[in-house]
Amino acid sequence: MDNMVFLVAVPKGALYYCCEKIQQLIWTKYDLGNHTLPEIHLTIDAFYYKNKKELENIKSTLFEILSKIEPFEIRANGFGYIPDPHNCLTLHIVKTKELKDVYTLIHTSMENKGFQVRAFSPEEIVFHISLAGTHGRTWSQEESLDAWNEIKEFKLREISFIDEFELWYPELDPNVKRIGKIKLRGIK
Repeated sequence: MDNMVFLVAVPKGALYYCCEKIQQLIWTKYDLGNHTLPEIHLTIDAFYYKNKKELENIKSTLFEILSKIEPFEIRANGFGYIPDPHNCLTLHIVKTKELKDVYTLIHTSMENKGFQVRAFSPEEIVFHISLAGTHGRTWSQEESLDAWNEIKEFKLREISFIDEFELWYPELDPNVKRIGKIKLRGIK
């Protein structure tokens, strides 16, 4: 199987702090693990690569594409639940025209340059921030539904400014996963 890397945006400000607090409460209440919590992030796209040379080409091509993108805002709009086998609690991110346009530019440009991208069209992709269920101890469907029922009515509608992206390996350890950071146009 090919290797995969992820292009992510790390929200800032109130959205980040709200996600972090909710994530910590869920992880503590359901004892999901003692190790480092997964970093709060919004996955924008993912790319497959066969070797280091192709990974370097992905990185340099992304720098070129992202140099055309202005900083933008993302908005939260409540919580989501991804059922068995994932049992994942998420924060829903509104698919604004701006976010969809950013995704489409990146996804289409990378595909047109011959890179293998995840198979999500701009219409199919559902933007979210995973809070629990993807790392840590495996929790039961009963536990995840209980947690979902506790948070689903909470109306988190925070906004975050996105002015940079990061390219990550699929690792939990922050010292291992970061491949690079890419500032968006207009940011010094």
